Amino acid sequence: MVRLTATHVGLLSEREREWDARMAMIEAAHRFLMLTTYYFDCDARSGELADALIAAAERGVRVILVLDRFGQGLGERMNPPADRARLAERFRRLRDAGGRIVRHRPASRRQRWLGGGLHVKIQVSEAGAAIFGSSNVAYHSFSRWNEVSLEIRGALAAHLLREACRYAQLSAQETAALEAAWSPHDTDAATREWRYLEDAPEAAMSPWFPLGAVRNRLTDALIAMIDAARESLSIASFYYKPAPALRDAVLRACARGVRVEIFHSHRDALEASPLPWLSTTFHFDALLRAGGALYENTRGEHSKIVLVDGRTVAVGSYNFEHAAHDRLIEAMLFSDDADTCETYARWFDALRNDPANRPLRPDWANTMPTTMRFMRWWYRPLQRWI
Repeated sequence: MVRLTATHVGLLSEREREWDARMAMIEAAHRFLMLTTYYFDCDARSGELADALIAAAERGVRVILVLDRFGQGLGERMNPPADRARLAERFRRLRDAGGRIVRHRPASRRQRWLGGGLHVKIQVSEAGAAIFGSSNVAYHSFSRWNEVSLEIRGALAAHLLREACRYAQLSAQETAALEAAWSPHDTDAATREWRYLEDAPEAAMSPWFPLGAVRNRLTDALIAMIDAARESLSIASFYYKPAPALRDAVLRACARGVRVEIFHSHRDALEASPLPWLSTTFHFDALLRAGGALYENTRGEHSKIVLVDGRTVAVGSYNFEHAAHDRLIEAMLFSDDADTCETYARWFDALRNDPANRPLRPDWANTMPTTMRFMRWWYRPLQRWI
């Protein structure tokens, strides 16, 4: 875990505010612009951002776009052929303008087969600011789902630049050139400390993976955080289907009398397939029996936040899903700052009051259509992978 300071960390939870921040950074860039994302969608709005990247490259900006190979392929397959063709044409124009597109993939063939890859989302330019958080460049991230990203300045932003360079597989010389172009602002401003932790499960997987254990430092840090909870534990995740060790930590918190509440997505939030939601249902009864509460957002919850006792918060890319533990490169920021934690306490207050968040009832299974009940039974052996 790396301790870093930031002169500014602004919450970007309103969708238009984050969109405007991303577009403004691209349009103002004159030396370099780097963007890492799990996938880049084929919709019209994502096309608008692609056009901004092309325009930046055409005016001489060094544009580097890092995509996860598996995530990008999966996202594209959910779109009609005509939309995929338009995105491919935009990517061609970006390359022709001098931009670079990197499709990240794990070194391990087994990880590639099982959907391993890069899930950290960073956008950064020479202006001295970085955007880090949960959002992909995608229709759902800016038109439907809840997301949380952070606009960051200071040493922490410089560290995110180095992380993006590493994901882009830039040489030490190339990285040094971008760092030399970096123009930090507010160098005399007051700072707050954050702790940054990134983990690549591939580096510590069992020789027999997918059999055997995977040691993930991020999972361990979140377990330690949850085990320290004494009063309240609030979690936001795309879907709640954690690795067993993380699930057990949540249930231990319930057993200690901690008020546990989890906010994730309703089955209607992902139109392409109900399978990701179906695998969450195998966790429902144990959580409810233990006294935990679970809320399902009909629009979609894609933020990744953990708040413990209103005194410690973690925010970033790590979903409470098995893939985050054993297949995906993830990163989270941790803070004990009182004002920062209060900001996230208010954010969770807003979730509780949002009518789109429906509390899960003990009779939840009775609301499932017959076809979906059959699918749940059929896909049960694959719940770790969907």
